[in-house]
Amino acid sequence: MAGVIKKATGLTGMQVAKNPHHTLTALYNKILRAVAKMPQEAAYRRYTEQIVSERAKIVSTTPNVLEIEQKINCGQVEELIIQAENELTLARKMLGWKPWEPLVKQAPATQWAWPPANLPELK
Repeated sequence: MAGVIKKATGLTGMQVAKNPHHTLTALYNKILRAVAKMPQEAAYRRYTEQIVSERAKIVSTTPNVLEIEQKINCGQVEELIIQAENELTLARKMLGWKPWEPLVKQAPATQWAWPPANLPELK
């Protein structure tokens, strides 16, 4: 199967990736560099590093694109590239948002009460 060349993704408007190994490796490395700037205890950093590291290892050790798709099991490599691009964008935004820092002011006690119509301040 190593000699098979993918001709189409079967998804409207999505072209076949020319060099998916290189593209995914570059994106995964950028994501890992971005999350490395976050505090060690930040949940987003821990879980994102874990998932991206696992995927990067699969890409680096698997020469066959079909096997990569099967091992990661989150779509075709073209979809994995889009997912990685979106994750990189989010990681960079998270660096600006700093959700690991304490709140500016205390959240109201009823912030997560549901349904809102039953809240005492709305009656």
